[in-house]
Amino acid sequence: MLVFILPGVSPHLSGKTAASVKHAFSDARVILIHNEEESAAMVNQTLCEESYPWFMTLHAGDVLLPHAKKEIEGWLETSPDNSAGYILNTARTQGSAEISKKTPSSPAQAPQVPLLWRTELVLNDPSPGFTAIEKFPFQKYVLTDKMLELSTRYEWTEVVSNSIFRHERKAPAWMKESEEWHALWPLLQATAQGYKQAPLTGCSPLVTIALCTYNDGAYLPWAVRSVMAQTCEAWELVILDDGSTEERTSHYLMRLPPDPRINLIRQKQNSGKAQALNRILNVAKAAWLLELDADDWLSPFALERLLLRADMEQGVALIYADHIEWVERASKQLIYQGVRAAPASMSPSKLLDEAPAVAPRMYDVSVLKQLGGWDHHHVYGGRLYEDIALLMKLSRSHELLHVPEALYHRRLRMSSMTHRHPHQYAIWKNSMKDKISTPEAGNQSSGQNAHE
Repeated sequence: MLVFILPGVSPHLSGKTAASVKHAFSDARVILIHNEEESAAMVNQTLCEESYPWFMTLHAGDVLLPHAKKEIEGWLETSPDNSAGYILNTARTQGSAEISKKTPSSPAQAPQVPLLWRTELVLNDPSPGFTAIEKFPFQKYVLTDKMLELSTRYEWTEVVSNSIFRHERKAPAWMKESEEWHALWPLLQATAQGYKQAPLTGCSPLVTIALCTYNDGAYLPWAVRSVMAQTCEAWELVILDDGSTEERTSHYLMRLPPDPRINLIRQKQNSGKAQALNRILNVAKAAWLLELDADDWLSPFALERLLLRADMEQGVALIYADHIEWVERASKQLIYQGVRAAPASMSPSKLLDEAPAVAPRMYDVSVLKQLGGWDHHHVYGGRLYEDIALLMKLSRSHELLHVPEALYHRRLRMSSMTHRHPHQYAIWKNSMKDKISTPEAGNQSSGQNAHE
């Protein structure tokens, strides 16, 4: 038996779990995974090197009693052909094994992950193996992610055991694990459902998603995945590579998902965010344009909810909503911080004084073109604070609409442009003061209407 032991929240108990496995399966091949971020990569490498028809996944602290081998062998002898593996139901009373077919549904908390996996199905297309960290930054849920994908084509066999005991996982309170799961579940579920259907073709896009990248290869796959998982399929994604020099970025852009709705534009020289966005604006096919930063991602129903409001409210130049904030640690682990509400109304002076993070932002393309797009002639050449500058311009004379719902996920990382230039906002702010010296008439957004 091939057994992987993942660290979970009690990595110090890995040795105890490994000893119990060896006691039950004297010939077991046990792989200890000490770093959660390496989970998928280590499992994938081992599965490609070894030839076991089944493998087991445990977390540090789990325990197998000596008679677990007999119980597991009994399950495998009668395994249904369409079963991807076995899920241990720890909620039911322990006793003799009871087997029933089950496909995971929407849980309030992360579901039990499979105990046993059929290797052949895990390694099959459409996405062989487990998703590594460069495409899936939440490796603690990597087993759940694969389980959901397989659930769209196969069934899981649920079992109750009196010889296998799962360690009670209790994450520290600061991790806000319940809120974290609630924020991630819709995207995991939407992605899994996406494996069952072909992309929409032959339909004019309703939204152009503008994604500018410069050496963001470590983040792009997750951002693109969030676009592919949208419940509204009438989109086009325009990725503009603004002169990236990083090999990882180039490698990913050469292997984008084969979807006709994705359009890649590459330019040799870096021009800055404002000019890059203007180039996307010039090729946009849709009536609306939504910005997506390369290190952020969309909620799966973001486009659906924003377009619904666009249909209800005529003459709106910008529709924006709230977002969920995540802090990236040095290890690349993302820590849930909570929902950040966007201002219900905006004006040039308020935007300049408070510099709020407003995301997502979905613009009327015709209005953007009338205003000349993003300003790249001002200080810093549109490389910094181009979003605030455009919001100031729009709020002066156009109607803005706030949707009070978190539809975007914003990653805070120390290597971002904003964090690398914390003192330059004061310089930029002073240079912009002359732009708000005229009276502000009719410049308040209609954000309050969204609450009615």
